[in-house]
Amino acid sequence: MTATVEMPALENSRPAGRESVKVDASGTRLRLRALAALGHSDTRIARALGRPVWVVTKILTCQAREVPPELHADVCRLFAAWWDKTPPTRTRAEARAAAAARTRARRGRWCTPLALDEDAVDTPGYKPRTGWLPATGTGVAGDDPLGRAS
Repeated sequence: MTATVEMPALENSRPAGRESVKVDASGTRLRLRALAALGHSDTRIARALGRPVWVVTKILTCQAREVPPELHADVCRLFAAWWDKTPPTRTRAEARAAAAARTRARRGRWCTPLALDEDAVDTPGYKPRTGWLPATGTGVAGDDPLGRAS
């Protein structure tokens, strides 16, 4: 069953008593899946977005049809920062998480970032031309790409 991912309202993010307009989750999902294909885990992505892991997982697994526009914008910013970067593998845990994310992406045939057409990715029904391919990236992604660290 699919649903809309509900996020706690941000202070002053919308007028009182008005529902936020939702955005189709397709483009958000494709961007997150492409990051997973590079090795970024749900946990790492969620930490960078400042969101609970379950939010990222629900989007990745097609359990969310729509997302708040703020989350969509954050995912776009994260994608812009990490599209060509792999996660760090400083520890065994980081290396295992990256390997698991890549395996999941390979099994799901999730495309890497270069396979996405940025002009069409947010169009409902858009499908990338290719599925999973190995990708090495051009460097290592930073831990706080959206500047959310306290």
